[in-house]
Amino acid sequence: MSYLKSKSFQNALKKAAGVATNPDKIADLLGSVTEKMSGMDGQKQRVTEFFDKVKTMMRMLRSYISGEYREIPWKSLLMIIGALLYFMMPIDMIPDFIPLTGLADDITIVFLVFGSINEDIENFLEYEQSIKNK
Repeated sequence: MSYLKSKSFQNALKKAAGVATNPDKIADLLGSVTEKMSGMDGQKQRVTEFFDKVKTMMRMLRSYISGEYREIPWKSLLMIIGALLYFMMPIDMIPDFIPLTGLADDITIVFLVFGSINEDIENFLEYEQSIKNK
């Protein structure tokens, strides 16, 4: 079964539609993700690439809600929010409380979403680089 077609991720995408139109809800989600990631610092070395991808998606959302970067297509915006909502769900395809494997589905979803919207992410990273070079 494709993780992106799983019932859990589809539920996260449905919730994403309600979150995407409300900057306060996006900001709340970003705060929750940051808090959850800070609690995972002990596992950080094993999931560094996962953390990097989540942080990139978080920067995209922050730039979007601040109005700095609005070049994110609606579908990609929903996919990013859906992936972060899925990450925040304690009970999904593999419940997070199961040692070592509990994050496997979260990591898979983030990698799949990141890959499926790679062009939009590359555009954002180029935008970030252009800001740094000014």
